[in-house]
Amino acid sequence: HGRVRDGGTAQMIDAAYLAWRADIRAGRESIPVPESTPSVMELNSRARAERILEGDTDAGQETRLADGSCASAGDLIISRRNDRRLAPTRGGWVRNGDRWRVLSVGRDGSLHVERSNGRPGASLTLPAAYVADSVQLGYAVTAHRAQGVTVDTAHVVVSASTTRENLYV
Repeated sequence: HGRVRDGGTAQMIDAAYLAWRADIRAGRESIPVPESTPSVMELNSRARAERILEGDTDAGQETRLADGSCASAGDLIISRRNDRRLAPTRGGWVRNGDRWRVLSVGRDGSLHVERSNGRPGASLTLPAAYVADSVQLGYAVTAHRAQGVTVDTAHVVVSASTTRENLYV
């Protein structure tokens, strides 16, 4: 069905990004899943830069995240540590691997966010200390991080070194 393609790693990472971008523009919840953390950081940086250029992310007020990248209103982030003290307005708590859309950035570096799946009312403010220690951009993730993420489409980059456990996820 044309779902599997082959090529060099850089070519396949680019293809995953372009497919992700097309899905996002079509209104789908999507995620690219490369194999390595450097590839995730590259895709996250590329997505953020493009979204700023297109006006989907506000380049104004921003805050630094745990991985050294920055986020501002409109960005997609991922929480990397459970914290039951941080509770969205519709219940639950902040879990490792939750994806959020940034609504605004506080002067202190805090982030007012809502769940990326768009459930109304599921918003909260992540304190600046939590953001600096436990938040990363969430456009792309590794297979390990993708476990438990629910999306309409995923664009996975597989190589000869991909383990069957990661491929299963």
